[in-house]
Parts: sequence; structure tokens; C-alpha cells
Amino acid sequence: MADTSSVINSVSERRTPESSLLDHVERVAHSRSGRFAVQVHLSKLRPYNRQPHHIRIAARSFDSVLNSAESNLYVMTSNDLVLICKDVRIDDIDNVIDKLRSLFRNDPLASGGKGAARDKFTSWFDFENDYDSFLQLVQKMSENQSGMIGIGEDASAGRGLGTGFMGEALDPFSLAKVNDSLNRTRVEDMIQQQPAVIIGADGTERILFQENYLSISELQRRVAPGFNLVSNQWLFQHLTQTVDRRILASLIRDDYATLEDAISINLNISTLLSKDFQRFDEVVAEFTGKVVIELQQIDVFSDLDNYFYTRSWLKDRGYRILLDGLNPMSLHYFDPSLLDADYYKVGWGIEFTETESIEDHADIGEVVDKIGAERFILARTETEDAVRWALTLGIRRFQGYFIDDLVQRQIEKEGKLAGSQDKTVH
Repeated sequence: MADTSSVINSVSERRTPESSLLDHVERVAHSRSGRFAVQVHLSKLRPYNRQPHHIRIAARSFDSVLNSAESNLYVMTSNDLVLICKDVRIDDIDNVIDKLRSLFRNDPLASGGKGAARDKFTSWFDFENDYDSFLQLVQKMSENQSGMIGIGEDASAGRGLGTGFMGEALDPFSLAKVNDSLNRTRVEDMIQQQPAVIIGADGTERILFQENYLSISELQRRVAPGFNLVSNQWLFQHLTQTVDRRILASLIRDDYATLEDAISINLNISTLLSKDFQRFDEVVAEFTGKVVIELQQIDVFSDLDNYFYTRSWLKDRGYRILLDGLNPMSLHYFDPSLLDADYYKVGWGIEFTETESIEDHADIGEVVDKIGAERFILARTETEDAVRWALTLGIRRFQGYFIDDLVQRQIEKEGKLAGSQDKTVH
């Protein structure tokens, strides 16, 4: 295993979104004409609307602006978004903001009239008139974040993409060191399984597949203590490509001829086009029907051409495709059935039962009908309430901690029954 202490000690300067933003603002001090900034106050959303996948979707909403103009987007550790633009039409930004307000339309922050919602939801800064006040704001953000580096998990909870993790943010240099350490670390004992099940009309459950994944918290503890591996979504996405290779190298040793339950693997599209996956495909060969390939929504939409290509190739080979990372909000933006996946995994949240209106429930019901209840998997099923909610929509495929407990109780029950039968025979 790599000497992880050298990874920590070799990096003299830690880059955070706040420090990067401050550097940007200071660099344009003498070039203010045509520049402005917009702060989107996602940190003020209700907690159930500040989940990591919500923040990622919100950030990706600005892709059209970032791809066609001189603009930069910063995702703050508070969850706020800060967009800096030069010579961009205000209407183009307003269109994106309107979409975000629609995305979070059930949250008090984004409700109300357009003018009132804009006042609460966003802050605008014209660099020719507001540069000094914006600079002071960004300086304060950076100072506050510097004081928070290394704090405990309880205090850092809810801080955006790094929710639930502690440590200093990754930068490209430290990422290279972590990648090198990961490539030299045994990962077999870090790979965990979580079942997805089908609950029948009689209440019994059977395994749909066992998801194989590498525990990121354990990976952070073992390979990169002191770093928050998920602090930067884009750098973390790069790290997952190394994770993909290590998982495939481990799973390539399994005997798929004797495998009882199907498995699923969460992979990047780039990994599916690599030689590592070609080697895995050669081993699996005639047993591809036992493998489900999970793809993240954010990866799919960033590379649709390669998605459609790999999806067709994988299906021809006999694999099943699962689109992961969905939530009811994201389903308002596209017709998921157009992606022609075998399964769609949608995360459940307590907000569905706390704030969902009759209209919202009907909208989700229409989505379920469109893609087919038999292809809909409810993820993060942590309570019986989640199961009851899903059953009202015809959903019978689940994954989550509550399901883990059901499966474990079923295994224990079958074990006791087998033991009782053995005693009777003897």
C-alpha cells in the first residue's frame, strides 16, 4: 500500500471552491466591464432539497451557458452556486434560473412571484458597480471555509457534494497521488454488496441482483485519510474511473457459471469503452445475462452519443442496462423511456410523503406508467413508509437499508428452517 502520509504532506496548498472563486475575482479586478456574478442560494433550500444529486442537477443546468460563453461556475461547499460571466445576455441566465425555480418549485425559497422569488433565490452583482461588495463577500466565504477544513463529520454535514465526509478538498495534484495509491491497494475486502429485490403480491421477496460497489468511506479511510474524496464532483468522477478498473479486476476472478444471483456494477461510460471492460467481457462471455451495468445519469447526459453506442453494444451482448442517480425532479426534464434502459433507479426521500401534493403523486405515477413499473427501482428505501408509498404506484422493485434488513431476516428464517429439518431427519 502507498504511504498515504506522503500524499497529505506533499500538498502545500489546498484548493477549495471558495479559494478558486476568490482567485478568479481578484484576477479580473482591472477588467470589470461586461462582467457580472450570480449567486444561487441553494444553501437556503429545505434540507430534503439539498441532497447531493439535487446540487449536481442544478449545476448541470448551466452547461448551455458554460459551453457557449465566457463563464465559470463554482459549487460552494455551502451548496450555493456562483456563476461569473462576461458579455452574456441576462435573459440567457434568467432562463436557467427559471428552470431551477421550477426544479425546486415545492420549496418556499423558490415559490412566489418571479420578482419575489428572484430576490430570495438569487443575488446579482454587476462588477462595474458591485465589485467591491462582491469581493468582500467572496473573501468572507473563503475565510469561513478555511476555518472549517478538518472539522468533524457532524459539523460538516450538509455541506454539498461532500455530505457525510470530512477532510480537505481534492485538487488535481492530490488526486494524482490518491490514484497512484489506489492502484497499489488491495480492494477486494472493500467491495460490498447490496441486494435489489422484487416484492411479490404475497409479500415475499426475491433477489433481482446484488449490487457490487466499493465503499467510498472505507476507500477514503484507507487510501486518502485527511482528504474528502467527494468534495469536488468532477475530480471524484475522474477517481471513479480508477475505482472501475480495480472492481473489474476483482470481479473478473468470479465463477459466473455457478453464480446464483445476478450482479450489478456501477461503471463510467469511458470504462465500458476500455480494454479493462473488454477483458471482463471475455471472462463473462455466455453469462452476460447475469450482469447489470449501472450508469449514472450525470455521465449519460454528458456523453449521449457514446451512451447510445455502448447501450446497443451491451444489449446485443446480453447485458442489462440500469440508469442510476435519478429523482422525481430530474424526471420532469426528460422522457426517461427514450434512453431505453432495462431499469431506472430513482431515489426516495422523506419529502415525498411530507410535501407531495396529489398532483405531484399523479405526475410520478405518469412517469412510472411511461417507463413501466417493472423497470422502476426505488433506491434508498430505508423505511416501510417508502415501500408503502411505492406500492401505491405499482412499484415492486426496491433497494436500500430497509430491504437489507428484510433480506437478512429471510436468510435467518430459511437457515432456522433448514436447521429444524436437519434435526428431524437425524
